[in-house]
Amino acid sequence: MTFEEGVALSRLTTLGTGGPAAAFARPESLDELQEALTWAADRGLEVAVVGLGSNLLVADEGFGGLVVKLGGELAAAEIEGERLVAGGGAANAVCLHRARDAGLGGFEFACAIPGTVGGGVWMNAGAYGSDWAAILERALVVDADGSRWLTPAELGLSYRRSGLRHGQVVARARFRFVPKAVDEIKATIAELQALRKAAQPTNKRTFGSVFENPDHELSAGRMLEACGLKGHRIGGAQISPRHANFIENADGARSEDALALMVEARRRAREQFGVELEHEVELLGPIVLP
Repeated sequence: MTFEEGVALSRLTTLGTGGPAAAFARPESLDELQEALTWAADRGLEVAVVGLGSNLLVADEGFGGLVVKLGGELAAAEIEGERLVAGGGAANAVCLHRARDAGLGGFEFACAIPGTVGGGVWMNAGAYGSDWAAILERALVVDADGSRWLTPAELGLSYRRSGLRHGQVVARARFRFVPKAVDEIKATIAELQALRKAAQPTNKRTFGSVFENPDHELSAGRMLEACGLKGHRIGGAQISPRHANFIENADGARSEDALALMVEARRRAREQFGVELEHEVELLGPIVLP
C-alpha cells in the first residue's frame, strides 16, 4: 500500500471544495483495505471514505485522518443469477448498466443517485420511492478488527441513514433484483432521468440534496423555495435557482460559503415553518453546523 500526504480533496468532490487529507490511500483488494485500516488504527487516525464525492462537504481546513478511495476488485460489479455483487467503490451507473443488460429490475431509481454502492449503504440512498434497504441483501463491512457480512437490519438502515461510523468501510454488497424486460427497464430509466434533469441542476457543481425531507407537507426544496432562497448567494456558493435543496459552486466557492448557506436555510425554515431541517450531506473535517 502507498500512503500519500496532503491530497487535495477538492479534486475528489463534486462541489469542488475542501482542504487536504492528512493521509490518502487507494486500496484495491480486501487485504489492502485491511492493511490501510490497521495502519490508521495504529496511528490513532480517523478513517473516512470518498466515493465519487457526490454527497460530501469537506472542511476548508481538510481532514486530519486517512481518506480511502476504493478501486480494483473493490470497485467491480458482477451479475450472479438474479443478484448483483459489487464492490463498495463501484459506481451506481455501472451497477445499473450491469443489471439492465442482464434483464434485472429494481435498481432503476439509482439513475438519480450519482454515487457508489458503499456510499449508498452508508446513507441508505434513495430516490423515486425506493432505497438501498429495499434491494440490499447484505454488505461486507471492514474495520481495523476484521470484516463481517451484515443485513440491512444489522446495518441499521432507515431514512437516509445507517448505523455505520467512520472507520467502518463497505467493501462489498449483494443486491437481489427481479427479472424484467430490458426495454421496460430502459423506459423507466429514461423517464426518471428526464424528471431529474427537469427538476435538478444536473449541469452544475453540487453535492446533491442538502437536507432530508422533513415530516411536513412540504419537501425541503419546496420549503426553502417558499422562504425565498432560490438563487440566494454567499461568497462563491449559491442556492440553486432551479431547486432550492441544492447548493451550487457558482464561482470559486469555499466550503464555508456552502455552510453559511446551510445555516441561513435552516434559520429561515425554523422561523417560517417551525421545522428543524437535518442535513443529508456528509460533513468531513472540523465542521460545526449550528
